[in-house]
Amino acid sequence: MITQQIIRSENLRRIYHLIDRNANISRANLAGITSLSKTTVSSLVDELIRGGYVVDCGAGVSVHQGRRPNALQVDGDSNVVAVISWRRGRLDIALVSSDSRMAYRSQAPLNAPEEGVEQIRRAFFEVLLPAAGSARIMGVCVIIPGIVDEERQSLFSTVIGVGHDDPVVPQLQQALAGYPLCFLNDTACLGYAERVFTPVRDPYVAYVNVSKGVGACLFAEDRMLRGAGAVGTQFGHFSIDRDGPLCDCGNRGCLECLVGENALGRRAAERGLDVSGLGGRRLLFSDVAAMADAGDEKARALIGDLGRDLAYGISNLIALFNPSLVVLGGTGVTLGPAFLEAVRTALAGMGFPEFVSRVRVEYSRLGLDAELTGAAQYYIDTHYDFSGNTQQRLFLR
Repeated sequence: MITQQIIRSENLRRIYHLIDRNANISRANLAGITSLSKTTVSSLVDELIRGGYVVDCGAGVSVHQGRRPNALQVDGDSNVVAVISWRRGRLDIALVSSDSRMAYRSQAPLNAPEEGVEQIRRAFFEVLLPAAGSARIMGVCVIIPGIVDEERQSLFSTVIGVGHDDPVVPQLQQALAGYPLCFLNDTACLGYAERVFTPVRDPYVAYVNVSKGVGACLFAEDRMLRGAGAVGTQFGHFSIDRDGPLCDCGNRGCLECLVGENALGRRAAERGLDVSGLGGRRLLFSDVAAMADAGDEKARALIGDLGRDLAYGISNLIALFNPSLVVLGGTGVTLGPAFLEAVRTALAGMGFPEFVSRVRVEYSRLGLDAELTGAAQYYIDTHYDFSGNTQQRLFLR
């Protein structure tokens, strides 16, 4: 049931969102954009100011004669979101200000999956909380490279070794008791950042994350389909070779085990690429790019293989969703222009021509830290309750 409290809470979020996206906007402009009365807008703005979320910067610039309206800004210095990205072998930890600045950034080692909950607890209470100082922590976002399952209230990730039956969700709730908690998918966070922090305005966009694995999230008319839990699509598990290598998911020939960085060692061996200069460490996309730039024809051929394989998956995605733009992000962008060109060239000769011919394929304009800033922004835009009713709960939407 929709109550006045819910309506006011949504209006507070809407006003905050507009101030965040339009620095130095005035109350009068807010009223014009929202079609809310000036009295209602002033009341909502005053509540955000009293709550410490927004600051009134005094008289701003005006093109009209007479008294200049006051300019409003979000108070990023006083409000931060704690973000912890759970990776295989490490945690990426950060404090992101409410105006999307990276206030603190570090990493913590993670030796085994079973240490995850305890290491997250320690990273928050021993590192991030002290680093926040007097700033309010609006909430904690835990990012995983896998599925956030709202229906089952669980997490699933073959990358970090967490299954549906593992009790990490209640354990993290208990470990971070007293703080609003949000679980998000890594690709969705990167995709949301691309949508919010860049000039991309196509109505239908697919963001494809090529990193250790492969993922995708879809945007339709400015909305992320199925939210940031990665239950809308498992693009990395599109099979493009029914006789291909066995994937961790149990299927064969998945994009993830053909194009993901974790597959590079096997793919390089198939091409006879000499990796002896790496001293035994794992081969990375950036290594292959460096070899190709140095004239290694086998490395160049491998980049072509990866591009063609990804293009097969993208052509299927286009047939299903028909985006006008596909953005490639993740560590795969370190393969450089040759990889992007290989994807574009292969894609032009496959799939449903009526759709494929109208699709642009571009690299992301953001770095990998966009995962962290994107998570914080998604949390604020979607979950945070500015009316002060936020309590510790699972946000799995």
